[in-house]
Order: sequence, then C-alpha cells, then structure tokens
Amino acid sequence: MSLTRYLGPLGVLGLLLGLLAGLVVVPRTGQAQTEGEALYFVSTGQRLDHTHGFLGHWQASNGPLTLGAALTPPLLEQGLVVQYFERGRLELHPEYQDAVLRGHLGAEYAQALWREFAAPSGVGAGDVAATGDSLAEPFRSFWHEAGGLDVFGLPLSAPTWEYVGTQMALVQYFERVRLEHYPELGEAVVQIADLGRDLVLLRGLPTAPVDPAGALPVDQWGQPVLAGQQAWFPLATATATPLPTATPQPTPLPTLVPAAPAPTAAPARAPAPAQASAPVAGQGGGKQIVIDLSAQWLYAYEGTQRVFDAPVSTGRDGFNTPVGRFAIYHKVPAQTMSGCSGGECWNVPNVPHAMYIVGDVAMHGTYWHNQFGTGVRRSHGCINLPVGAAAWVYGWAPLGTPVTVRW
Repeated sequence: MSLTRYLGPLGVLGLLLGLLAGLVVVPRTGQAQTEGEALYFVSTGQRLDHTHGFLGHWQASNGPLTLGAALTPPLLEQGLVVQYFERGRLELHPEYQDAVLRGHLGAEYAQALWREFAAPSGVGAGDVAATGDSLAEPFRSFWHEAGGLDVFGLPLSAPTWEYVGTQMALVQYFERVRLEHYPELGEAVVQIADLGRDLVLLRGLPTAPVDPAGALPVDQWGQPVLAGQQAWFPLATATATPLPTATPQPTPLPTLVPAAPAPTAAPARAPAPAQASAPVAGQGGGKQIVIDLSAQWLYAYEGTQRVFDAPVSTGRDGFNTPVGRFAIYHKVPAQTMSGCSGGECWNVPNVPHAMYIVGDVAMHGTYWHNQFGTGVRRSHGCINLPVGAAAWVYGWAPLGTPVTVRW
C-alpha cells in the first residue's frame, strides 16, 4: 500500500518536505535502541519513554499513524496510568500483567456528544471481517491493514455521513477510534480522527510542556527535527501535576464518567469543558441553567452544584441566540416548529421537549443533526440539544427556572 492511501496527500507532502530539509526518517519500529531513550514531540512539548511501556507500544503498533504525538504526560485516571495522544490513549493494565492497551476513545467521544447508533448486526470479535454493512469499504481495508481489532476495536456504527467541524465526511465509529473518509482526497484515503485531542480539550487535561532533557526531539511522525524548529500544532495548555511515578497514588484523579442525576436516566458521558463555572446567583439552592455560547455547552445547577451538562448548538450568524438572563416561561412536550426569517423558511415536525425562554427562542431536542458541542452553530436562534439531554432538562426544570445565556 502507498503512503498516500494511509496519510493522504498532505501527509505525504509533509514527509517529503521533512526529507528535503535534511531530516532523517525514523523507522516505524525501533526508533529508540535502549530502554533509557525517549522521544520529545516538539509540536506538543511532551515526551514518550519506556517508563510505563508506552514508547514500546507506540513503536510496535505504527504509532506515527495510529496514535500521533503525545499530548499529555502520563496521568493517573480511574486507577490506571494513561497517556493521551492525538488519535488515542494508551493505558497500563496491572490486572493483565502490565499490558499496554488502547483506550476506548471512540466509545467515550460518542457518549460525550450523545451520539446514538443502531446496533450493527452480526458483529463479534470472531466474525468482524465478514460483517458486511458493519465493516465496509472504504474503512474495511484500512481497518485490517493498519491494526485491526487491537488498534481500532469493534465497530460501533455503520458508515454514515456526519459533519466533522463544518465539513461533511463519511465516518465510522469504532470502540477506540473514529475513521473518516473525505471523497475529495481520493477514494482510498482514510484518516483517523483526532479524538485524543478532542477529549484532552474537553476534559481540561494537563498539556503544559515538560522537560525535554535526554529525549530525542521529533515531529508528530517520529522524525527527528532540527534544533529550534517551531511546533506545528500547538495545543492550549491546562495546569495540573503529572503523575510522578508508576506507583498508584493514594488520591486518584476524579472519575471521568459521572453518574447521571435523577429524575431521568441519561447516558454516561465525559465531563463538560473545563471552562464551566458556577453561576453567581441562585446560591440558595434553587435550580438554574447556564448556556455557554463559547463552549457550546449547557450546565444545570442546583445552587452552586452542577448536576448535569450537555453539548448544544445555538443560533448561527444572522440568527444569533440572544444573550441575557431569562426564564422558562412555556413548555411543550412536542410540536411542529415553523417560520420564516432572514429569507429562510422552515417546517420541522415533532420537535421534542421544547422549553421557551424568550420570545420564540427555546431549548429543545434536535434529531436532524448531531453537531452539538462541536463549535458549529446550526439553529435559527434556538438552543439545540441532543434528544436524550433535552428530555432530562425538560423533566428536571420547572416553569420559571432561570436561564442565563452568556459568552
């Protein structure tokens, strides 16, 4: 198979430019020759070494393609030592004789953004190669050739068209990754989504640069870089203390999948973006809702205690969701929403769990897109919620619940 198939034209161009600049391509395996060697990714300011076995796994499983650059130092997460990469997460499992395994980022990302999939038929570890609609081209060949079950896991969805940012792509979710296909790049080009990067930002994990002493400076493909070369893809940093050793710490990091509060069960999801903050008002124990337009996220509070959160998609330019302090003044279990404004008309039947906060602006369930929390604003001014999240808020928030919309 050619590099173009795996990396796409831009990836191959990057490799060629590196060679022209006098860089030496590090082999996919065996980059480090001794247990004491380490790699330092200049693009992210993180190092990768043998302390927890992560460098060996990265080298042996085509890390430049399937994982990319390290984004965090090793961390303690739910009792496991883990390290996040652009396209995945490595985990040290003492219960399996210190085996290094890939984290289920595909499943976690889908839960975090309330993705819901019909169960693929006939999927199992033994017959995944023959599941037809569950593992089809253009993803099937890439799945087999780039790592299979160990790297990608089982399919969670059938191939489907989905917005990735503002661009439509054919995607398929797997337990550990999301594969993406952009037809304009070529029929055979498949990419692995940067879900590791997305979850690091979503969870506010530590990304501050670490000490590069003793490590070989490399780019995100594992190629040595020249001294002083600029980082290509800097990542916003958060402040936290990395795990100092492989020994489990007495106080683990907070659980990443909080239980959904009553009264209505909701899927387990990743926590809200780190910039969430408790409202100033309502400290007497009353309920209130905050819509953060910058984060594209909804937060539900009882007093200063956050009890629920969910991604949203608000009004696009020209139909901007109004900013201010409002309250739920009307609730409708389901209705047809129609209207005309700005030269556009719409008629959407069976919109679930509408909660009006000002004029004709409502929070409501949305079944016609899934771009919640991605930064893409799709609505004509309303606050679009995943259907399950809207049901939870509808059952929890009575008439009169304060709603603050802010940047």
